[in-house]
Amino acid sequence: EMMTDSIIAIRLTRNLRYKLTYLKIFETYLESNPGPEVSALLRDLIQAQQSAIGPLSRYLRRLEVPVQDLELDQKLLSHAFSRADLRSRLRFIHDGLRRATAWYRTQLVDRQMVADPELEALLFELGEIDAAKLWQTEARMSMMRIPLSAKDREWSEQQRAAPEDEEEWRPKLVDDLGRPAWGGKQSPEWPRPGRYRRGEPR
Repeated sequence: EMMTDSIIAIRLTRNLRYKLTYLKIFETYLESNPGPEVSALLRDLIQAQQSAIGPLSRYLRRLEVPVQDLELDQKLLSHAFSRADLRSRLRFIHDGLRRATAWYRTQLVDRQMVADPELEALLFELGEIDAAKLWQTEARMSMMRIPLSAKDREWSEQQRAAPEDEEEWRPKLVDDLGRPAWGGKQSPEWPRPGRYRRGEPR
């Protein structure tokens, strides 16, 4: 019983520390006036973190864990503040929310974390909050044409132009990845799959 309690306390304390740290990161990003769309997103993210911090702190206090003087995670802060431009800051936010939602999913299948139905409900609720914010961040990044990760950039642009069902011309797309002139915009002359077979009898 004690062992389980201490594992729960350690994990939830770390989770709270991350939430307080992300709160500080979002507030700092907001101070740099990132434009109306991103500011609105950051304000929503701040509100979401605050709504999660309350119930999480209350649960920890019941386990008699002192939460009032929790230090922020310095490593996470320095990672966040090394991101200078808006794109990489949004990617940093996206990555953090993606990890958080995955973490909650993992906790929910861990027997010792869900032995108390109240903790199970709390983890579910916190995971749901972060999952909603992950979706909102992804949608905002898509609307701003910001790829979710730097590596995905060319690939996602290729995928946008690729039809779903035409397997036979996929290899052509991969060849085009190496062509620097191709900026990812679909030109009107872009060959339709049917045109590859122009020389053959129909």
